[in-house]
Formats: sequence, C-alpha cells, structure tokens
Amino acid sequence: MWYDEDFYDEPSEFEEQVENLKESLSKSIKNEFMEEMERIKKENKTLQGIRDHFEQIKKDYEQKKRECDRAMLEAEDKTKRMKIDELMERFKTFFWRPDWKYLYGPKCNMCDEYRKIDVVLPSGKTVTDECRCQKSKMKVMVPERMVRYELAGRDEGIAAWYCKCGREDDRYYKLEYASSVYAERNIVQSGTNYDVLEKKDQRELLFSTREECLAYCEYLNEKNGVTGDTIYELDGEVYNGEEQLR
Repeated sequence: MWYDEDFYDEPSEFEEQVENLKESLSKSIKNEFMEEMERIKKENKTLQGIRDHFEQIKKDYEQKKRECDRAMLEAEDKTKRMKIDELMERFKTFFWRPDWKYLYGPKCNMCDEYRKIDVVLPSGKTVTDECRCQKSKMKVMVPERMVRYELAGRDEGIAAWYCKCGREDDRYYKLEYASSVYAERNIVQSGTNYDVLEKKDQRELLFSTREECLAYCEYLNEKNGVTGDTIYELDGEVYNGEEQLR
C-alpha cells in the first residue's frame, strides 16, 4: 500500500486554526495577566500611599490629643489655683478683731513696777497694797491678731475659723485655750459704718488689716473718753499701740 508522507506531514487547516486559537488565547491570557498585575501594582501603590497617609494622620491625631490633654490639665490646674487664690484671699491667714486690755493713767514714783506700795499699819506690820495710781485702771480697745487654724468644706461652701495666736520668732501659732471665731458672717467689709459694727459682738468682728481694726478701736476709745496721751502700761511706760504677742 502506498502512502503520501507529505499528506500527513503538512498540518491541516483545522490544526492550523487550533494552533492559532491556542496562540491567541495564550497572548490574551498573558495580556490580561499583565494588565491585572499592573492594576494590582497600582492598587498596592495607592493603598501604600493611603496607609502611609493614615499613619501620619494617626500620628498627628495622637499629637493633637496629647496637646489637648495637656492643655486641659493646665486649664484645670489654673482653675484650681484661681479658686484656691480666691479662697485664700477671702480667708486670709490673719485677721484682726477688737479686744480690750487693762491700761492705766500716769504712774507715780512711789510704787513698784506693778503699782504696788508698802504700807505700815498702826500695829507696825508692813503690808503691800495697790497704789492710788493703779486706781486709774481702764479697759482700752486694742487690735488683736487672729490666725486661721481650720478650713472645712460644707454644702454651702468653705467655712473657716480663726483664733487668737501667739508668736515665737517668725512663727505664729494657735493658742490652745483661745476661743475661735467663725469667719463667714463676721468679716468686716471695708467702709462699713461703725454704728452698724457697734451693734454686733465686738470679739466676733474680723478686720482684714490691723490698720482698719486700730481705727475702729480708736473710735471706741475716744467715744469712751480714752485718749492716747492718758494711756500707760502697768509699769508706767506710755502705751504705743504696737502689736504685742506672747
């Protein structure tokens, strides 16, 4: 039997079409793959940019948040300090109230520093008696320093108490035996009429300055007939009106 080899070696039209189709599909798939890869690269690049931008936004947000928190804390601290300053301005460390002490007229030269004199009785016995110059003893109104010793929180606000104080060098301290004064309703507003103050308990009044308290005391003394040139200490020294603390 004879066979024509060329007939079998040459591809048929159908085979050529199949090969062309395969090649076309291969190119198409490759192009689609390359396009998809390019698209993915672009998306990744875009996403990377977004991620980088997001990270920066996040950092900026955290920074702003820290700055805001710090500003809030500073504002809160400032508000607290202002409230404390206002509170301390209202309830100062020291106030002064009108008090009284025994002072005297001029001292004679017959008695001792306590205005005592030795008297010889008819029986010959010597006794100590008050000198006649001590009879000039009088109550004189003088300023007394009061120190804040207690603060307490109440529903209606802050309450403060003051009491008489002593002094040791530059340190002031509360005298344990001294009674206290509640500050809230007893602080004297500058310029208050003295007639109004006279109707109140004098030892409950609290003046912001010693000068204001001293002026009120001098007013009371003058009203009671006590003037500066007639006031002496027990030992005969002229009373100078300066603050004296234990």
